[in-house]
Amino acid sequence: MKIIKIICLLIFVSLAGCDSVDPEKGYSTASLFDDKIDTVCVEMFDSLSFRKGIEFELTNALVQRIAANTPYKIRANKKDADSVIYGKILDVSERVLSHQRRLDRPMQEQLIVTAEVTWKDLRTGKLLIDRQRFRFSGHYSSLQNDSLQVASQEAVNKIAVEIVESMEQGW
Repeated sequence: MKIIKIICLLIFVSLAGCDSVDPEKGYSTASLFDDKIDTVCVEMFDSLSFRKGIEFELTNALVQRIAANTPYKIRANKKDADSVIYGKILDVSERVLSHQRRLDRPMQEQLIVTAEVTWKDLRTGKLLIDRQRFRFSGHYSSLQNDSLQVASQEAVNKIAVEIVESMEQGW
């Protein structure tokens, strides 16, 4: 009987505690993305690197990621968009991770891409992302017939994912 009273008391205390929870703070089914923005124009990235073509890869990866993971519609022209995303590739560098000792040639290499991104609301002029930097790497091995293109695609895809995640609103 004593155990039943304790259990009832615990249930009562836990239910009473639920009344004091603020419904504005906690779980929500609202979108993580700003619902005041409907369309985004993704401008071609500039590149300060001598490795040409990676700016096309990053722009394409970002367009695909925004289309797949956000409620925003992509617009080709800034005049038709609520906001614009633009940026530049600051650096593309390579690093050898391991060597084949006997032949003294690289076994595994790394391509590191650094980009800077700005997202601007064209209606208000407010910067939603202000020159935020992203740096990611991709790996490849010439011994496994991987190419630099594999590492490049891996790095720009990681950057595109992070850019889209930074487009989410804060909790």
